[in-house]
Amino acid sequence: MNILRKLFLILLLVFTSNFSNAVDVRVLSLKGYLGEEVLKTANATLEDVKKDTHLILELDSTSGDLTKVLNVAKKIYQLKNEGLVKVTVYIEDNAIGPAAVFPFLGDTLYISPFVLWGDIPLGTEEALPTNLLRSRVSSLITKGGKHESILTTISAAMIDPNLVVTLDSTLRLSYEGQGSLENIVSNKGQTLVLNHNQILSLGLAEKTYTSREFRSHMGLTRQQQEGLEIRSSDYNSMEVNQLNFDEQLAKYIKLSKTENNTIGYISIDDRTNPISQSTWIYIKTALDYYKKEKPAFIILMLNTPGGEVFASQKISDLLKEMDTQHNIPVITFIDNWAISAGAMLAYSCRFITSVKDGSMGAAEPVLMGEGGQMQSASEKVNSALRTDFGNRAQFFDRNPNIAKAMVDKDIILVLRHGKIVKLDKEEQIRYKGTDPDVVITNKGKLLTLNAEEMVRYGVANAVIPTKKVVPITDAEKTAGKWSFSKEQLSGYPFFTEFSEATVDAYQMDWRTRFFSVLAMPSVASLLMLGLLVGFYLEFNTPGFGLPGAVGLTCLVLIIISNLSLEIANLLELIFLLIGVGLIIIEFSILPTGGFLGLVGAVFFIGGLFAMMLPGIGSIDYEFDTQTFNAAGENFVMRLAWFSGTIVVAFGVIAILAQYVTPSLAGLNRFVLSGHEQSADEGFIAGDNPYTLPQPGEKGVVIATLRPAGKVEINQRIYDAVTAGGYIEKGEGILIEKLDGSVIVVSRDSEGKSS
Repeated sequence: MNILRKLFLILLLVFTSNFSNAVDVRVLSLKGYLGEEVLKTANATLEDVKKDTHLILELDSTSGDLTKVLNVAKKIYQLKNEGLVKVTVYIEDNAIGPAAVFPFLGDTLYISPFVLWGDIPLGTEEALPTNLLRSRVSSLITKGGKHESILTTISAAMIDPNLVVTLDSTLRLSYEGQGSLENIVSNKGQTLVLNHNQILSLGLAEKTYTSREFRSHMGLTRQQQEGLEIRSSDYNSMEVNQLNFDEQLAKYIKLSKTENNTIGYISIDDRTNPISQSTWIYIKTALDYYKKEKPAFIILMLNTPGGEVFASQKISDLLKEMDTQHNIPVITFIDNWAISAGAMLAYSCRFITSVKDGSMGAAEPVLMGEGGQMQSASEKVNSALRTDFGNRAQFFDRNPNIAKAMVDKDIILVLRHGKIVKLDKEEQIRYKGTDPDVVITNKGKLLTLNAEEMVRYGVANAVIPTKKVVPITDAEKTAGKWSFSKEQLSGYPFFTEFSEATVDAYQMDWRTRFFSVLAMPSVASLLMLGLLVGFYLEFNTPGFGLPGAVGLTCLVLIIISNLSLEIANLLELIFLLIGVGLIIIEFSILPTGGFLGLVGAVFFIGGLFAMMLPGIGSIDYEFDTQTFNAAGENFVMRLAWFSGTIVVAFGVIAILAQYVTPSLAGLNRFVLSGHEQSADEGFIAGDNPYTLPQPGEKGVVIATLRPAGKVEINQRIYDAVTAGGYIEKGEGILIEKLDGSVIVVSRDSEGKSS
């Protein structure tokens, strides 16, 4: 029994000892541009490292912030010295530039089948003097370690381009370069970069693994591997992704070889008129049509200089929804121009194709400056659009930095070792060496890609070869249907056997054209002006006549226009109609001394304001950049139009009040009354002026003057108007003048209310 008890205690001690000494595995994925964002994650991971931590560094980077990288490396070295961590380094493809510092920290080094390691100061020569940088990097090497001598040598050569390094028979490096030419590892004037074979020859790497094999060898859990993939999704150094276009077409586009296929067609082909709310109405109604017709795919033909950001964003969302929610992919066909907002629309489609002379880009936001001159928007505005462009490009797995460079002229992009790399400054561009950088865009220039570059950098899927096609007839254009063989896109090999498919082009009907006209800001402003002036004239003349009809017509058109743009909701419409109803009741049915009229005016103005200036709930203000989103910019633009219209309307009303309104007051519904049949006096509208009370006589109001109403003078009732303002029932009045047969009165300050 005692023997069994002792055996149990021994097993328990061994188990608990092993449990307490369990290794904590931490993985740092240092890929892409090693800047603040990536290194911030690395620092956070290192903060709570405990004893017996296995730290795995996965490297694949060709650029970064050298100073920040050295600080992270210093922290890892301190953890090693304290005996807290064991470091394993894996170079997946590249450890070029600042990333080349990390392999010197490794207790064990693994590499992928094709790697490059070295050139630590690449693009960062001004960060530290050469001698200081050599000292800092060499201090990271484990003293007394297996490869201390070799690592010290190559660290110096990776920093100082004046060192000539050769490989001797004992697998040691020397500075003098006295060996044969084939033994020279680096030439004078070039910093050292080791390739896969040289790393293995020096015995620095334990073994060669692919990324998947390495993770399996290290026993990483599935969760840890998924975390690696998330952290490594850094597009600052992203490989050009050129998927097989035919395979993608076959995956997403289902065409029948036995039945007739239908293809949708939407055209934005006007290089003189920009994309606007009218364009949005056209695209929306077209896509609504295709949701019912279910074509195999839709061709979006672009030849546009750009336009409004807010309208383009709404169109972009519709195009993405058509693909992802309704399974009808859209193929952009750039027929020359996809500039500015046109580039945003192209990025919103799963596939992009172009003619040979097509171009895409130059999407920097511009604003109207002094004297009507267009000028670049501030960084605050630029930042919001830059991020939005990147997100829309990334939606269909395109490089977001290419899209951002179309918006921001300060972005520097190069093609380095088959990858698109974002640099901080021009000095980081590598012009020399066996594989120099290919500059995609330099500082101070917006990125605009031609057709060949679009394909090379993974923006477009294909350049469509020009072929001779039979022209589309006028009758076919009118009907909106023609053979797919008449489209240049049919010349792409995948579509060859489907060239007899039918193109069903959406045709704008009269309603869509009408709504498009109403959506123009200038037309909306004219309607608002007509509404205000029309209602003013109607309220200042008795009865309901032409001004009221014009104002009411303008109001109806404003409502229709806003509903067609989906920027007015039912509540705003209800408020507006309640306001109109209360005003009509006050003036025509149940006078309340102005109370109902005032309440109605509040409802009417509130509903009209909300309808003319919609989208307040969609406005987002970025406090970091101090800028509005596109909805906010659109709101500000509409507010400017609205305010300008109000100013003009009040100016017109002031002129009418001074010179026109008193004369119109006598035209009561354009109905003749009084002595129009008098043979002696001819035709007179209203009462005979000679029989009317004369200026200076007094009376009392019996029906409130607003400004027209009824007055009693000398025990007779007459129609009268005020020169301006209201006079309530029961107040005394004084006749100021006779304007034809119109009695113009003012308040009698000495008169008594009855």
